[in-house]
Amino acid sequence: MSKELKEKKVKLTHAEKKAKREAAIAAMTPEEKAFYDFNNKWHRIGRMWNTVGILLILAVPVVICLYYKVMPDWAVLVDGGIITLLLINAGSGISEPVIYAPMLGTNGEYLAFITGNLSNLKIPCVVKAHEIAETKLGTEENELVSTIAVAVSSLVTVLIVAVIVLLLTAITPLQGAIDRAKYLTPAFGCVVYALFGSLGGKYMVKNPKMAIIPGVIMVGLTIIISVASGGYSSIGSLSLMVGIVLCAAFAALEYFKQKKRNSAVAVDVGVDNAGEAVAEVEVVADTADVATETAEAVEVEAEAQSEETTETVDAPEEIQEEATPDENN
Repeated sequence: MSKELKEKKVKLTHAEKKAKREAAIAAMTPEEKAFYDFNNKWHRIGRMWNTVGILLILAVPVVICLYYKVMPDWAVLVDGGIITLLLINAGSGISEPVIYAPMLGTNGEYLAFITGNLSNLKIPCVVKAHEIAETKLGTEENELVSTIAVAVSSLVTVLIVAVIVLLLTAITPLQGAIDRAKYLTPAFGCVVYALFGSLGGKYMVKNPKMAIIPGVIMVGLTIIISVASGGYSSIGSLSLMVGIVLCAAFAALEYFKQKKRNSAVAVDVGVDNAGEAVAEVEVVADTADVATETAEAVEVEAEAQSEETTETVDAPEEIQEEATPDENN
């Protein structure tokens, strides 16, 4: 037993891993191989263009600093507010790619994360596109629909932002009217929650067990943090990540419960089927016994008829023997 454990703990070399991977690829069906090559191709393209996009984004402040001969105040990075913001964004940066990957697919994820606005634009568009197209996660159709939804959302966003910027520049009173409208500023802070609420409402109705408890926990956390800070702080966008983690945990719990119930039902069905099989065997056995008794009865009857036939055949011979002496006399 210890030898087996030691053998399992032995790490494969790079050459062994490569050979194992090549063997797995060789064992793929033509369809699986085509999908594997497709994903590898788009991963290479996605990494290349995302790298180019990140370099261009970083190039803007670098060029500005070099042109105006200024440098940022690096001491600000150790400020408490900046550190808090970095921690929140770091959590989102790690969790969002993992959470959204099955929904967005390969192409959609690269495109969505380089264009941004996932929570308030890309994800709602992708969810609605999946509903309209009625695709399933993990399929090529689902990935295609996700890519189209993200691409169209990005183009529409750029178009709308360009139009709004031109209007704000051309129509000065419009900017002043927006600044003076006190009811518009709070509304902008509720856009993300309104979108997720409207999109997730029907899922909450379909699966209330997975939605009620996480919802109550999130409301409780929001109230506690708001009261503790005197109304000056809240969990904000971090609530999305916390809510997603809680929903995933309760979904996993419900899944395992359902799996256990299905296993119990399967066992009961197996027992019932076994009982039915035993009953069928008993019926077959009874039928076989009846058939055997019937065959024996037929055999007895056949023997009786055979004996009667033999007696009938022997009777004329006896009569003839008796009649022969009389004739001689």
